[in-house]
Amino acid sequence: MALVAELMAAWASGEHAPVQEWLAEGSRWSLVGTADQDDREARGGDQSAADETSRGGSAVVPAPFEAETGEILSVLNHGRLAACDGFLMRGEERVDFCHVIRFAGTGKTSRIREIRTYLQPSDAS
Repeated sequence: MALVAELMAAWASGEHAPVQEWLAEGSRWSLVGTADQDDREARGGDQSAADETSRGGSAVVPAPFEAETGEILSVLNHGRLAACDGFLMRGEERVDFCHVIRFAGTGKTSRIREIRTYLQPSDAS
């Protein structure tokens, strides 16, 4: 769980290198609800679009903005799966996030095969 928290904290602060190091070759990172992700699902999960998005496993879905503050609320993992949620804030702007992560294996050195990121703007008050 510590690894997932560390990687997502790096993501939130705009530090992509630590996250990229853990992405497996050919991994996918999708932002759920975007046109590319919706189009891929409409075509039955065609991997050609996913490969363009992942660029060989090196693309990172960036945080929605440069956050002034943020908090990771929970991190869960079980076997090959993990999830992390929290929020980022800049001024009065708040975005809640959730990352659903699938690792290539269950070992401590297994790389990330897929990340699905959910972003939801919300009321900061």
